[in-house]
Amino acid sequence: MLQRVIAILFVAAAIGFAWKAWQARDLANELALERSALSQMTDQRDEWLREATEVADQLDEAEQRYRDAEAAIQALQEELAEQAEDYDALRQRIQRSPASDDGDVAPVLRDTLERLP
Repeated sequence: MLQRVIAILFVAAAIGFAWKAWQARDLANELALERSALSQMTDQRDEWLREATEVADQLDEAEQRYRDAEAAIQALQEELAEQAEDYDALRQRIQRSPASDDGDVAPVLRDTLERLP
């Protein structure tokens, strides 16, 4: 009878060890899968970070080009304003000149002067 009890205990212990070994193997497989998934997610994160950095750099470049364009437009507007002042002063001088200063002018030259902005 003692041998039967020992045999039953031995079989129960073997089943328990087998069960635990199966669970350990299953957990090891799950751990390997999770590590693989973590590796893939880390690679994706790194790729997204690289892309985000590239887009941020492109945005910085676009903003710099925009600021440069605005500065160029401002400079051009100032230059045009100065030219307009010069032309206005010239037109006023011409209009205020006495009639005695008028003389014969070639039609092409007169037309060109009248068309000045």
